[in-house]
Amino acid sequence: MLCAFTTSLTAALGVALPLVPASVAASGDAVAMVTAPTRSLISPAGSNLPEDLLLEVIDKFRAGQTHQALYLVDSLIKEQPTYRLAHLLRGDILSAQAGLPTVVDASAKDTNFNHLLAEARQRWQGHAFAPGDRLPAPLLKTGTTHPTIVVVDLSLSRLFLFDNRGPRPRLIDDYYVSSGKNGFGKERKGDKKTPLGVYFVTQRLPGEALPDRYGPVAFPVDYPNDWDRRLGRTGSGIWVHGVASANYSRPPADSDGCVALVNSELSVIAPLIKPGVTPVLIGHDIAWLTPAESDAQATNMSQALERWRRDWESGDTDEYLSHYAYDFVGRGMDKAAWSAYKRRVALGKQFVRVALNDVSVYGHPNEKGLVVVTFEQRYRSNNFNATSRKRQYWRVNETGRWQIVSESAAGAG
Repeated sequence: MLCAFTTSLTAALGVALPLVPASVAASGDAVAMVTAPTRSLISPAGSNLPEDLLLEVIDKFRAGQTHQALYLVDSLIKEQPTYRLAHLLRGDILSAQAGLPTVVDASAKDTNFNHLLAEARQRWQGHAFAPGDRLPAPLLKTGTTHPTIVVVDLSLSRLFLFDNRGPRPRLIDDYYVSSGKNGFGKERKGDKKTPLGVYFVTQRLPGEALPDRYGPVAFPVDYPNDWDRRLGRTGSGIWVHGVASANYSRPPADSDGCVALVNSELSVIAPLIKPGVTPVLIGHDIAWLTPAESDAQATNMSQALERWRRDWESGDTDEYLSHYAYDFVGRGMDKAAWSAYKRRVALGKQFVRVALNDVSVYGHPNEKGLVVVTFEQRYRSNNFNATSRKRQYWRVNETGRWQIVSESAAGAG
C-alpha cells in the first residue's frame, strides 16, 4: 500500500505532498509529481553520491515510480551494503509493488524503524537547505591561519565544510552527521549532549589505534574551552569521528556527545582538518547572513578591537582598562588584580607599540553577543618585546559596548 508509506514518510519529512494512488504506483509509469529537494551546492565528484542516490530513491517512490526507485535502491545497496535505511526503502518498494502492507505499517512502533525514519527526515531537510551566497552568522572574520573551517548545525544534522583561502569563505560541501543522544548544550560529564560553541581541533587519532566504532580517524576538539570552564561545564572526549564498520551511518541522535560522519565522507574531509588549526563551530539552528549583513557585523567588532589596541598604545591606562568587563578573568586574575598588574607595568613604559595580525572573529553560534577573537600579537616597548598568539572572548554589555571577558594564550589556532 504505497499511500500508507507516503503518508508516514510525508509526516516524517515534515512537508505536505500529494499522495500517489496505489493503482498508479503499481504501473511504474507515473510521471514524477514531486521534485527532488534543491541541493545547496554542486558537490565535488563522488563526495555525496550515496546520499544523493538515497534521496532520488525516496523522490521516485513518492512519485509512484516504483520500478525506477527499485533500480536505484539496488544500485545504492550494491555500493553500500550496510546502509540500513536503503534496505528499509527496498522492502517498502517491493511491498508496494506486490500490493502488500509496507514495512512502515508493520514497524511504526519499532525503535530501530523510528531511528531510520528520523535519519531520512534529517537527510531530506538538510539536502533541501539552500544557503545561496549566505554565510553562517558566526563567521564574522576568518583570518588566514584557518584554510578550512567546519560548521555543524545540529538542527539540520549537517556538517558544512568551508574553504577559507579566498577573499571570503566558500562552501565546499555539506554532510549528514549524528550527534548526542540527549540533544545539545552539554553541561556536565556523561550527559550525552553535544556542546555548543567555538572549538578547535587538538589532535588527529588514526583509526587503527581506536575501537572500530570511531571509524577511520577521529579529531578531538578542545571542549571544555575557556568559556565552558568559566560557566562550570564539565566533561571531555568530544570528537569528530566516523562510525562502526558494520553500519553505513548512525541515527541523527545516537552519539555520546560527539559528531559522527559516514566513514567514506569523513575520509574525504580528513586531509583538510589540521590539529591545532581547524576551528569547529557547533550550533543549533544557525542563522545565515548575506555578505552585506556579515560585513556589517564584522566591521562593528573590528572597530572595538582596534579601539582596544589603540588605547593600549596611547598609554592611557584608564581607557585601556575600560575595554575589560567587570567580571573579566585572565591569566589567573580577576578584573581588580588585572587592573593593578597593568597599572604597575605601565609605570615603566616610555612607549608601547602593538600590531595585531591574522585576526579571526567567530561568533558563538547560540550565545548572542559573544565572540571569540584570536590573533597574533606583536608587542614592542622600550623594555620588552614579544610575539605571541592570544585568544579573547568579547561580550556586549548592557549599554551595547563590546568588552573583553576572558583573555589567554592561544595555540596555533
